[in-house]
Amino acid sequence: MMNWLLEANEATSAEPNWGKWGETTNFNLTDALLVSLIAVVIVFFILALIIFISWIFQVSMDKINASTKILPEPQNKLLDEDEDAVAAVMAAIIDFNKQTGKDVRVVSVTKVED
Repeated sequence: MMNWLLEANEATSAEPNWGKWGETTNFNLTDALLVSLIAVVIVFFILALIIFISWIFQVSMDKINASTKILPEPQNKLLDEDEDAVAAVMAAIIDFNKQTGKDVRVVSVTKVED
């Protein structure tokens, strides 16, 4: 019984027993905490790097947008609200294209009340 206790005390010493491949090694709580702390630090470093790179990309895109002065076209609210209006516009575009053979660009759409 004493030999077993003596072996257990030697196995839980402060020095890690790395041993050969395939041998079981005994890790204590401090070893496990150290490994998990290193893993957490690596993950947060990678996340911080991704955030930094995306921030740099956003700043550069803001500078490009400020220098080009291109404004987005305003959307027609009628086409967002009414599906029948979308179908009517598409039918009118196709019909006009078949009759004239020209490309069509819709400038505005208005709804006519009966």
